[in-house]
Amino acid sequence: MWDLYKSGVGSLAYRGQWNLFDQIVVSQGLLNNDMKTWELYAAHIFNENFLINQEGRWAGYPFRTFSGGAYIGGYSDHFPTYIVLIKKVQK
Repeated sequence: MWDLYKSGVGSLAYRGQWNLFDQIVVSQGLLNNDMKTWELYAAHIFNENFLINQEGRWAGYPFRTFSGGAYIGGYSDHFPTYIVLIKKVQK
């Protein structure tokens, strides 16, 4: 996630700056005590065009569900984050 942030990518914007405090925590339960065969392949911010405000003062920001207490039909003020894990095959 740090590499994404350093490259200027974030999951939410505030006062013209991108932030990335939406993180993913992988617990031992997810890995079924088999942490040696799993590897982080990639971390991403899901920021497709339909999730982005296209016009107005907040153009380029996440398309919010509510603004100032009014429903505006968006999704969230944060972009979703996700990771891709790969499982090594043992021979």
